[in-house]
Amino acid sequence: MKFHLNSGNSYDLNLIDDLKRDLVLILPGGAYQYASEREAGVVADAFSDLFHQAIYYYRDSQILYPKINDEAYELLNILKQHEKINNIYIIGFSAGGHFAAMISNLYPDYVKKLVLCYPVITTNPRYMHVNSFVNLFGKKPTTDELEEVSMERKIHSQFPPTFIMHTMTDTSVPVENSLLFIEALKANKVYVESHLYPTGRHGISIATKDVRYEDMTEKDYLDTYGYISDWVRLAKLFLKRGL
Repeated sequence: MKFHLNSGNSYDLNLIDDLKRDLVLILPGGAYQYASEREAGVVADAFSDLFHQAIYYYRDSQILYPKINDEAYELLNILKQHEKINNIYIIGFSAGGHFAAMISNLYPDYVKKLVLCYPVITTNPRYMHVNSFVNLFGKKPTTDELEEVSMERKIHSQFPPTFIMHTMTDTSVPVENSLLFIEALKANKVYVESHLYPTGRHGISIATKDVRYEDMTEKDYLDTYGYISDWVRLAKLFLKRGL
């Protein structure tokens, strides 16, 4: 069922039954310009055997930083107060991964655990995904503004346990984004589980036939990237694990 927030942004909420359950809140990627369908409904379906799901379409109305965090807080409160929702786990992809990390940094009391898939993290010029930050600020950000949203510099001891997946050959968001984040989590003694796959394009999503790239046949896609789909099983184990 779709619900609309005051800004015009929206979220889908799917309760798999009438029990009070943990919920996965999915933040698709899209360089802070749009919400990628490759990282929305198919991801929710992949986690629907265990969890209630919500998908946050946070770019229908392109709220800029820092107000984007205010709306995230509004949504977290709505979900937290729902009688059928227990813990909230966030799953963020690419720029949605950056947003997920930013939310988790600001509101750790609302986020029980975090799953990041090939996340945009750093504003280090060597590894930064420039378009994501231009779209987040609505302009070319200043050095000080970039410093404020470089998430590897914002980790604290209350940051939620984090699961990270990335591919070593990602040319859009280099794996160093995740490596820097892992280092920061470790330095702050935050529980972190990471899975780095040797090959894979950016936007691999759940790596099933439902999200194959248009320039590949289903067989070629699965033969080349299908093994990466195991991250979903590993993430579920992480989310179920008592920490």
